[in-house]
Amino acid sequence: MIKFTKKEADFIRKRSEARVATVSSKGWPQVTTVVHAFNGRHIYFAMDYGSRKRKNLLHSNKISIIIDVYERQPKAVMMQGRAELLEKGKDFAYTRHLLEMRHAYFQANKIKETKAVLVKITPIRKVSWGIDDSHR
Repeated sequence: MIKFTKKEADFIRKRSEARVATVSSKGWPQVTTVVHAFNGRHIYFAMDYGSRKRKNLLHSNKISIIIDVYERQPKAVMMQGRAELLEKGKDFAYTRHLLEMRHAYFQANKIKETKAVLVKITPIRKVSWGIDDSHR
């Protein structure tokens, strides 16, 4: 399991948006913006059952995610890892709670089992820039 520095973890928690990249069964990459939650080890987000992301992740659970900001000084944490699709049970409830605590949208629009898919990303590699004054 990779470890995040305090500055990386703080940066990930402060940014609400992330971009995730998946690959289709025909080898085409797809990038979309998501809102996420972070528990210090894993990144979580929600998606619809009919989404291209879900179809791609059913084909391959490999995923990339970047949380970034490009203002005066570019800052980012980019990770590659494995995605686990959560549809019900304890892990689903835990992830739903994290997303609801982080985003008003999910507080107002409750995520229901079998109505949406939640995704848990386990990072395997990471690189960051502009955060710790070093590349990791």
